[in-house]
Amino acid sequence: MIRRLLASTAALLLVSATVVGASNGANAVVAVPPVDAPAQVGNQQAVRLWSTCVDRLNGVRAGAGRGPLVIDLLMATAANAHSRYQAQQQKMSHVGSNGSNAGLRLTAAGYQWSAWGENVAAGQADCDTVLDAWLGSAPHRANILNATFDTVGIGMALGANGVPYWTMDLATGL
Repeated sequence: MIRRLLASTAALLLVSATVVGASNGANAVVAVPPVDAPAQVGNQQAVRLWSTCVDRLNGVRAGAGRGPLVIDLLMATAANAHSRYQAQQQKMSHVGSNGSNAGLRLTAAGYQWSAWGENVAAGQADCDTVLDAWLGSAPHRANILNATFDTVGIGMALGANGVPYWTMDLATGL
């Protein structure tokens, strides 16, 4: 159920979702788990943490008659980088550092997609809480239940302000 990954609760404050289908100092930040920094959290530990989140997502998807999502390392790297950017800015946004959207960030990470969606959130302390927030919001739930999507990457970074910033990228791979 894990592709590429092995190869290499605060109240709801803010949530935002985007769905797109197309072809192709003082601001210290801690990424959790730092998928691209295995010295702090090993890849196996990151796999376990995100696998638990994705297992819950897949339970929701199965209940709606949808296929499972598979964790993708390239997508997780893109999601984690965007969460770090949001944490550095201390602002939740779908717009990246260079004006990018999730599709551009996925492409830059090396992921080839035919459709993508993104959920972002800020303020939820853990996976269960952020998933509850997303599942309780119609646009986020629609992203999670989109039958087109087959892969997922999740990132979270803690801003210097103590706020966790979350990114969930969902996509259909080529």
